[in-house]
Amino acid sequence: MNLIRLLYCSQAAATTSAKDVQKILQSARRDNPANGLTGVLVYGGRMFMQVLEGPESAVLRQYVKILDDNRHSDCSIIFITPTGERMYKDWSMGFIECDPLEFPELNDWRSRRLETINTHVFTDTTREFLKRLRSGQ
Repeated sequence: MNLIRLLYCSQAAATTSAKDVQKILQSARRDNPANGLTGVLVYGGRMFMQVLEGPESAVLRQYVKILDDNRHSDCSIIFITPTGERMYKDWSMGFIECDPLEFPELNDWRSRRLETINTHVFTDTTREFLKRLRSGQ
């Protein structure tokens, strides 16, 4: 099975509420196991960032569904890579609420959309997400 890890960012709609974010999480946690997906959702400062990992076709199908969600806009893939193992295997969908300034590299990546992202920096950032999930933020 070909596993991939995909990171995308988007801007929350002005009408997106905390209740909407909880609905997104509930839906992901309910549906992801059946689709073989794991990952983490980071939200703060009206910005979404999500890492999805799983079988390539399942991740890409989910991303296409995400594009149609009107609770956000300006959705763009920041990084996508094949992977031999899951980083978020213990989370159907983990959640981190934080100020985007805590991860300045995300804004940098967003501003350089078409440029290559350093793989090591991407890996370090996703490991920091994992560390936060394990510590309960």
